[in-house]
Amino acid sequence: MKEAKVSVLVGEGVVTVKREGSNRALQANILGTVEADGVEVLCLDRLVHASHEQQFGEWTLAGAVTTMLSRAIEVSPA
Repeated sequence: MKEAKVSVLVGEGVVTVKREGSNRALQANILGTVEADGVEVLCLDRLVHASHEQQFGEWTLAGAVTTMLSRAIEVSPA
């Protein structure tokens, strides 16, 4: 299956997902954020991905009822 280009914009309390070639954007509220073991996880209030999608750029996707986005946290040198 061809991977679609998707942009994920994280704002203040919301995430916007825009697929290339579509003029429609999906917006979801962030219910919570967890940072542990070098990974950031955003828990959303709705599904913003299809069951066959596993990745949006740097974000890994999970969830059957709501989407959970996760990515590695960039550590800045001290």
